[in-house]
Amino acid sequence: MTTSGRLRALEQLDRALLRVTSRDDTSPARARQLRWVAGELRRAVVREGFPEGAGSSLAALFSAEPLTAYLDLASRGELRTRAVAGSGRSTVASIRVRIDCLEILARAGEVPAELPERPAMQELKTPVGARQRSLLQGWLEAAADRPGADPGRVRLFALVGVVLDTGARAGELCALELADLGPDLDTVTVVRKPQARSVAPPATEVHELSGHTRSALRHWLDVREDLVREVQGGAKSLWVSVRGNHAGVLDAEGQARLRPPGMPLMPRGLARAYTRTVVQVNADMVGRPGWEPLPYRLEQLRRAVEPHPTEVSTPAAPPVPAKKRTRRAPVRTT
Repeated sequence: MTTSGRLRALEQLDRALLRVTSRDDTSPARARQLRWVAGELRRAVVREGFPEGAGSSLAALFSAEPLTAYLDLASRGELRTRAVAGSGRSTVASIRVRIDCLEILARAGEVPAELPERPAMQELKTPVGARQRSLLQGWLEAAADRPGADPGRVRLFALVGVVLDTGARAGELCALELADLGPDLDTVTVVRKPQARSVAPPATEVHELSGHTRSALRHWLDVREDLVREVQGGAKSLWVSVRGNHAGVLDAEGQARLRPPGMPLMPRGLARAYTRTVVQVNADMVGRPGWEPLPYRLEQLRRAVEPHPTEVSTPAAPPVPAKKRTRRAPVRTT
């Protein structure tokens, strides 16, 4: 196929991507996933051996043969832009995310998507048990409740308390603002973002906070006030950075420019802070009777609790036109 023929599908793909990522109900995390999948599709279309005619239109690109070919290439790691350690094969979870994004892009482009069945998820890892959660909170409290305590430990003590009271995900935690806290720190309002294939609008939940969490939040808010004092315009985010970090750009002298402390905490920064602390906790607890090492991912801590919000509100979702869909054989992954 000629370059101009391929461009028709890619131009329509770009318009669909812009349409869906500019909507208010598309989260930043989902927008990144959609851009990632669109980028892989662009690379797949121009590969030698990709199904003939797939680039003639978005409808042709989203037909069964091109989508199966794309997902097969993606599952083997052949559409990556940089090398990774190991085999490079995609996980089942990433294939499921790709299929979700393809469905969203097809809906935004008003074309049917002949998608395969989503592969079954692997068994989830065991969540953190009650004893381990209690020991983690005790360790954090001892590290945070002392003069000159490390601001990162103070922040994490409060953050873990909010996780155990609400079951919030990393992205939902980072989206919290000061205005989401109740006047006496007795509640927090969390906006739940739909995941996977869900097209339901976000749900707003109000959760009661435990006494330990309220005390930890009071301590963190005192520390936070000092951190944001020099940030121009102040910061609305509940969780902010505790030290400067690289902004990813160079100044006039070629030196990496630093973001000051007090900037909004991002999901990656949150995950790194949690992992660093767990490494230290596991080292300190070695040999203690009954101790089992904590997992290094916040997700396993979050799944250990079943929160019960006191109030839930969900805005009505706009009607979504039905699209004809053909079921195909599942993509093989390992």
